[in-house]
Amino acid sequence: MAKYSRHIITTALFVFAAFCLFFFELRPAKLLPDGVANVLLGSVISRLSLSVLFVWLLYINGGIYYLHVKKTFFRDMLWCLPCFLVAVVNFPFSALISGTLVINRMDLMPLYIIYVILIALLEEFIFRGFVITLLYNFFKFKKYPYLLTTVVASLFFSLAHLTNLLVGADIVSVLLQIVYSFLIGAMLTVVLFKTRNIWMCVLIHALFNFGGLLTSFIAIGNPWDLVFWILTIVCGVLCAGHIIMALIKLEKEKDYVS
Repeated sequence: MAKYSRHIITTALFVFAAFCLFFFELRPAKLLPDGVANVLLGSVISRLSLSVLFVWLLYINGGIYYLHVKKTFFRDMLWCLPCFLVAVVNFPFSALISGTLVINRMDLMPLYIIYVILIALLEEFIFRGFVITLLYNFFKFKKYPYLLTTVVASLFFSLAHLTNLLVGADIVSVLLQIVYSFLIGAMLTVVLFKTRNIWMCVLIHALFNFGGLLTSFIAIGNPWDLVFWILTIVCGVLCAGHIIMALIKLEKEKDYVS
């Protein structure tokens, strides 16, 4: 009876999530008179429904441990400081100060914050939850399991952004998004391997999106000035070195254990 009930709940959540995705994002329903607010609200509804479905799937497949907050959370946060720097400098501080970027929809800030959190939550559970688990189980007997998993998982994560073409994004911005999504995906994959803490990935991802999606919804102007690119390159190089060293160490520890 319990198994039958699980099938019913799973099917109901899947149908509900598909309905929300279609009517609130792929073919947005008119919920609010404000166009930008309507897009944000629709995206929040669709991603919330998908997140609920995914949490349920984790639960029935014995993966609810992903939702546990580890006791080492703050110690792990210290290790992740270079990754947090990359996320923080993605916010266009200098452009806002100089006036080349203006936040013109402060009234939508609460909805925008919920939106970026749900994007991070859903994508981390999918790509740093299910996908990495499956890939590592496949590669764990290969010579470089962590490296192979990082590269393939990041490729999946970056190519998944091609779906933005379905909601009207132009090809140039999507191709650019694919490139930096691969790099961010690699960083977050190593963060998960190192900390075993998916909430750390969610937090870094949400911070990165908060700055990166401003001009899509609540700001106008150019966020990418010279200061932005200098900070991005410097912090990116520092973080890349940190992540590569961690990846090398993970592979060495694997060889030592085996």
